[in-house]
Amino acid sequence: MKRSVIPLFALSLKTAVFFSGLQTAGAAGLDRNGTGAASMGVGGASMAWSHDSLTRMTQNAATLADATGTEFQLGGAMAYAQGEFSQRGGKLGSLVNTWGVLPDLAMTTRISDAVGLGFSLTADSTRLANWNIADTPGALAGAQYSQTQHRSEILNVRAALGVGVDLGGGFSLGATVGGVYTRNELQTPYIFQSNGLAGAKTFLDLQTQGFGVNGDVALQWKANNRFSMGLSYRTPTSFQTTGSAKGDIGAQLAALGVLGVDGTYRYDAKVKTALPQRLSAGFAASLTERWRMLGQVDWVNWSAAYKHLDVKLSNGTNGVVNGVAGSTGITDRIALNWKDQYVFRLGSELDVTDKFTMRLGYVYGKSPVPTDTLLPTTAAISEHTLACGLGWHTESIRVDLAYQYDLPITRSASGSSITGPEYKDTKVSVQAHWVGLTLGFKIK
Repeated sequence: MKRSVIPLFALSLKTAVFFSGLQTAGAAGLDRNGTGAASMGVGGASMAWSHDSLTRMTQNAATLADATGTEFQLGGAMAYAQGEFSQRGGKLGSLVNTWGVLPDLAMTTRISDAVGLGFSLTADSTRLANWNIADTPGALAGAQYSQTQHRSEILNVRAALGVGVDLGGGFSLGATVGGVYTRNELQTPYIFQSNGLAGAKTFLDLQTQGFGVNGDVALQWKANNRFSMGLSYRTPTSFQTTGSAKGDIGAQLAALGVLGVDGTYRYDAKVKTALPQRLSAGFAASLTERWRMLGQVDWVNWSAAYKHLDVKLSNGTNGVVNGVAGSTGITDRIALNWKDQYVFRLGSELDVTDKFTMRLGYVYGKSPVPTDTLLPTTAAISEHTLACGLGWHTESIRVDLAYQYDLPITRSASGSSITGPEYKDTKVSVQAHWVGLTLGFKIK
């Protein structure tokens, strides 16, 4: 890597940290259905038809070899989610303030007849679940908290460098390397799952962040001007995030008859998290000179990345809690048990004129979250998404607009792998709306 590139990459990660300060949205999902409005308009089915900077860098780096001139793209996606949570037929709460903006930017350039380079800064995956739910009595001695906020957030922002090489014979090969910033937040009445405090409930405010590295390897084959295929593999990403955990266990102490004791505490926190490896394959076929059909299948290895969540707390400040736990530290393991997921994407593009393009898309992916660990704060349960979009371009400017609708879905949860009765026999319902807008400028 050239010395001049290293400061750019470091600056990009710092910018990623700034981006993470913006409120994110998505309560129903985790991976995005396309990055950039052009890809969003076809439901993310852009593997074999990556024809702008954002899709080249996020879908198939091999298409960087097809880049012409130098292109800059800047855009974002705004989302709004709705949801309800109920138990045994009674409504307990709903999603609130689940809207936000995810910014994206990318640049690609061709440096020779056979080689193209790219850079991108994108929010690869995100989920915000902000619920207003009345805490129900449970845990040890029927402890109950007055706080109604049940909030969890995951944000992963990736700064990446990419290269694509034309191998001849219609084949091109590409790769990216990315630095990923992750942030995890949880504010909720929390029941300890697997340590000496198992079954005890506390109001917990946990915030951690960290960095990881991953990469893509991609291949493209153009049979002719009417048909192409693409293949891409994303490596898994590991994070050792650090931060703090603070809260108040006073209501639990009071329920056990321990009165007049300050229940507030603070710990240093470490949380080990991961992003899954992913394999994607797609095709693009021109049915006529102006009409294209796009298809794609993604395999996402959630079972390896989201098997469980390990939380390590140290340097606790509350003497009573330390005495009960027998240490100034606590280690807890939360069961997730997510399943591997296949996501099927189908899209269509129609060039209405030489400058205007219409897009449609559909996405289906069975939720990877099992019923025994499904909680409102992990409700990544959307399965069906409809998409549409419009594009306008000249030789030097392009503007793309897209809309996606995560159709309403309701899932029942047994809560059988979760300690405590609060989430037994519950139901979670969610839906979400996405709007994407991308601007591009090309210099020949």
